[in-house]
Amino acid sequence: MKILRYIATLLIIVYATNGISAQSIADIWTNMPVHIMPNIGKNARLDMIDLYNAGMSAKIPTYTGDTVQLVTLGDTYLNLRTSKASTVQIKLINAGKKPLYAVITTVEGPAPNSHIDLYESNWQPVVINKHFTPVTVTDFIAHPKKMRKERTELAQKITLHTIQYNMSDDTDNIIALPSFLQTLDDETRKEIEHNFHQQITLKWKGKKWKITQ
Repeated sequence: MKILRYIATLLIIVYATNGISAQSIADIWTNMPVHIMPNIGKNARLDMIDLYNAGMSAKIPTYTGDTVQLVTLGDTYLNLRTSKASTVQIKLINAGKKPLYAVITTVEGPAPNSHIDLYESNWQPVVINKHFTPVTVTDFIAHPKKMRKERTELAQKITLHTIQYNMSDDTDNIIALPSFLQTLDDETRKEIEHNFHQQITLKWKGKKWKITQ
C-alpha cells in the first residue's frame, strides 16, 4: 500500500508540474480570455475546432458581424484569419516548467506587419524584452561587413519599417520576413533588395529568441 501511495503521489506531482505544458493548442485557444479575443466566444471556438477536425471550412461569424476562420490547427500552433487583412497566430512555447503563449497579430496593409505579445500560462502578460528583441531593418542587411555609412544609406531608403513574423507547429523558432521591401517602388526595390536577407530565423534558446544569421 505504501508503494501505491508513493506512486500516486509521484503522479500527482508530475501532473501538477507538467499539466499546463501538456495542454493542446486547442485547449489554450478554447480557454483564451475574452479580453484577448473579444469577438468570439468559447462555444464558437469549440465549433471551429469541430469543423476543422471534420475537414470542413472552420469559418464562423463574430459578434461584430465579421468572420473568423481557423486555418491551421496543430499540437502547439494555430493560425486564424481574423479579417480580410489580418491574421492571428497562437503558439505554445516550451519554456520548461513555465510555458509561454506567443500571440502574433499581423495586419496586411500596405504590407504585412506583425506584433508579438507573450503571456504566462495564466494569461498574464509577460514583458516582451525578457524573451524577444524585435528585429530591425538593419538586421536584414545581408552584408555585415558593409561600412556603417553604406548600411545607414540602405536603411534610409526604407520609409515603412514593416516586418512579418511567422511561427509553426514544428519548432519554437520565429521566422522574420522583410515585408518592408513590398512598400518600395519597383525601381528602388530592384536596386536594393539583393542587399537584404529574404528571411531571418530567430532561434528559441529555452529562455530567449536569438537571431541565428
